[in-house]
Amino acid sequence: MVLDIKRSLKIKIDALKRLEKDYILYKKEEQLQIEKVERFKADETKDIYDVKKQVEILDENKTMIIDSVSRVTAFLVQFGEFLEEHKDEDDGSDIWKESFDIIDQISTKFLGE
Repeated sequence: MVLDIKRSLKIKIDALKRLEKDYILYKKEEQLQIEKVERFKADETKDIYDVKKQVEILDENKTMIIDSVSRVTAFLVQFGEFLEEHKDEDDGSDIWKESFDIIDQISTKFLGE
C-alpha cells in the first residue's frame, strides 16, 4: 500500500511538472508570436490576410495559456486533496517532502501571475 501511494505521488509530481513546463512553453511562444505580429504589421509587403492569420495564431496561443493555467490549478487542487486524504501515511520520506515543495513552489508561481 505504501509503495502504491509513493508511486502515485511520483506520477502526480511528474504530471504537475509537465503541466508547468507546458505553461512556460506557451508563454515563450506567446512572446515570440507577439514579436512576429509586430514584424508583420510593420512590413508593408505583407498582405492584410497574413497579418490577420498571425493575430489568430496569437489569440489561439493566449487561449492555450488560459487553458494551461486552469489545468494546473485543477491539478493543484486534486493533488492537495490526495495529500490530505493520505496524510496519515506520510512517513517523512523524500517523495512526500518533494510533493509538498512542488505544490508550494507552483502555487506561489501561479498566484503571482
